[in-house]
Amino acid sequence: MNEMSYDVVIVGAGIAGSSAAYFLRNRGFKVLLLDIKSFERVGDKPCGDAIGRHHIDELGVPPPAGSELSGLVKGIDIYSPLEDIRYRVLGDGFEINRVAYTQKFITEAVKGGVEFMERARALKLIIRDNSVVGVIIADGEGTKKVRSKVVIDATGVARVLARQCPREWPVSEELDPKDTNIAYREVRKLKEPVDEPEILRIYVSNKVAPGGYWWFFPYSLTDGFINVGLGVQGGVGNPHPKLQLYKYVLSRSTFKDSVLIEAGGAPVPTRRPLPSLVWNGIAVIGDAAYTVNPIHGGGKGSAMLSAYCVAEAVASALSEGDCSARKLWRANTCYMLRYGAKQAALDIFRIFLQHLSDDDLEYGMRKKIIKEEDLNVVSLQGDLELSVVDKAMRLLAGLGRPSLLLRLRAVSKYMDVIKKHYLKFPEDPVHWRSWKARSDQIMGEFKAKVIKS
Repeated sequence: MNEMSYDVVIVGAGIAGSSAAYFLRNRGFKVLLLDIKSFERVGDKPCGDAIGRHHIDELGVPPPAGSELSGLVKGIDIYSPLEDIRYRVLGDGFEINRVAYTQKFITEAVKGGVEFMERARALKLIIRDNSVVGVIIADGEGTKKVRSKVVIDATGVARVLARQCPREWPVSEELDPKDTNIAYREVRKLKEPVDEPEILRIYVSNKVAPGGYWWFFPYSLTDGFINVGLGVQGGVGNPHPKLQLYKYVLSRSTFKDSVLIEAGGAPVPTRRPLPSLVWNGIAVIGDAAYTVNPIHGGGKGSAMLSAYCVAEAVASALSEGDCSARKLWRANTCYMLRYGAKQAALDIFRIFLQHLSDDDLEYGMRKKIIKEEDLNVVSLQGDLELSVVDKAMRLLAGLGRPSLLLRLRAVSKYMDVIKKHYLKFPEDPVHWRSWKARSDQIMGEFKAKVIKS
């Protein structure tokens, strides 16, 4: 068997893996980025194709431009189950050509010294003395042993490498199917132009998209082109999202005589992040690390953030000649403080929403229990202030559904509790197990007292 040696091997060249390679370029390390797809198809994962500008600005990466950009976004409209109530949440973002934008990061990484290998499959981790020391891969030339000081798993929900790790390693935590959203989407060309093409539309309805939502995202720079899709909660026997999309959405007059451009589906993790992105000689990023926003399912920006945090930790560990969990741990404190804490709070909110009926959702939006400006704070920061809920309770006293308001108050409390817990993420692995036990306790209490009440 042929042998190769690198400082870092990144398996998976989607937006997470390619941005990790981008962040590690020009640092003097020997880095290999590989993907099972060809360069022409790398990054071709079906999704909503949207990313917030704040992610681009925070990471200092080049924004999409030219062929990488499909549309500009100025905000999102959220519609109630009956579609007669609309919330508008303003915020700048982009609709991207996901393949072209991913290729940009690969190209820049290669210019900075990273080696890219296409049509290569990772087969097996090499573990010695409780640490990852490489990976066995297969390409067109056969099977190769690739030794590496750090291996980064960026293989999405397949978690090709992380699932091979010993069960006691935190990176091996499996994904509960109930914490996934099974999504299907199509890109279509409509006969008529779209009104307000810079506004994305999200529709919540348990009848149409149980445990999820359906979306209508225009590509404002390509007239008449839209990304339309639907996601349902996994693991609970919900119907296939493609069937739901065709039955309830594509049957509408809006889509009459529209032309199908492309289609596809994929599972999406919608939960709090892995309890640790790193362990001895290994790191996990993007969907493989469960970094997707639990509420809206967007994952590109947070995937890039996890890649940045891991890349910084890997660079520091390599410079010190020690890639143990202790030296890589700063990836966790970076990610948990910047996104993971919010993500954990939104996981609480997501579970609560999935247990509401359409009547509850309609009532809550019609009565504006949470206003647009408060919803924006929830989305960006993961905060649902008790004062906001208490004010709603006072205003709506005597108007019905007191149990809904009381449950929302409890949700606000648990969102605050778990977010504060994540903001106190341990600075080294020594206290990791006790921190994880407390995390599980908070989630268990929430589900017992709020969801099952």
